[in-house]
Amino acid sequence: MKLSTLIVACIAAAVVVFGVRNFESEPSPTDTTEQAVAPAAPAPVSPIKTLTSTSCPSDGCPVSCAEDDTLLSAFCVSGTKARFADTLKLAGGKLTATCGMGASSILAYCGRP
Repeated sequence: MKLSTLIVACIAAAVVVFGVRNFESEPSPTDTTEQAVAPAAPAPVSPIKTLTSTSCPSDGCPVSCAEDDTLLSAFCVSGTKARFADTLKLAGGKLTATCGMGASSILAYCGRP
């Protein structure tokens, strides 16, 4: 029973602390000082990009990432099943993933270090 009382007391203390902090940080409606409006921050850009190729039956769907990206993972998709890429090749400092003839597409993930 003492543990549940301690938990309730901690939650109540957190509500009081955060409530006071929020109350103090909100400007009062009678405050005549002008608030500087900060410009909106740009939306964060995901460091991971997704590439898809559907040319597997003809050339094995070779995919590689942009110059400043790194190939993180590649999956060969066949119907409702997926497996890791059949072949990974490193040529000229660039990693390329390909699939076999049975795949219908490849899904690759590239990321920035």
